[in-house]
Amino acid sequence: MLKGVIFDHDGTLVDSERKHYGLWVDILAEFGIDFPEEVYKTHLAGVPTQFNARYLVDTYNLPLSADELFAKREIATNATLGKEACPLIPGAKQLVQWVHGRQLAMAIATGAATREVEPTLSQHGFAQYFPIVASRDHVDNAKPAPDVYQYALDKLGLQAKQCIAIEDSPTGLKSAIACGIDCIVVQNDYSRGHDFSGALAVFDRMDEAQNHLAKMLDV
Repeated sequence: MLKGVIFDHDGTLVDSERKHYGLWVDILAEFGIDFPEEVYKTHLAGVPTQFNARYLVDTYNLPLSADELFAKREIATNATLGKEACPLIPGAKQLVQWVHGRQLAMAIATGAATREVEPTLSQHGFAQYFPIVASRDHVDNAKPAPDVYQYALDKLGLQAKQCIAIEDSPTGLKSAIACGIDCIVVQNDYSRGHDFSGALAVFDRMDEAQNHLAKMLDV
């Protein structure tokens, strides 16, 4: 029986991938690199920042280490994503409120830092729905490892088979599956067309995911 829903954050609840891409554009411009959006969509969207940094250093032969690039990116992230909430994905608030109204347990499991989620909780009024936020700050291994989902399950006091995850990226999908949690994907402009093998269902809109959950609960 379904007892809990665990939401990813970036790209699932909030439309943040454009800002993530823009931050990399600004940083790489300092090295004289024009960073195409298609490269970001194909290789880096929905992937933890540490892996982004490693990929960019290797691909563009940057004159600094992956750790140094990651640190540089963290400064930019703190100045933007850590302060102002990104716009909500269309239908995200309605789905969150619907899940809450069905008295299901709720949590966020994200590859981002907790500080990147805090503006969403405070500025969009989501704190009342998500008492539990599992972030990269709480685990040793980021997505696609299962750690962040296992942390969320532990805090919820539920088993994997009692929950469902909602994700937007292959990286997040792999993380949920590795934890034994069934996963619904709601793809966006940055993840559409990627490989979502293993997903319980793949949708383009949040209301489609809500309809799917409603059918699950009515069975």
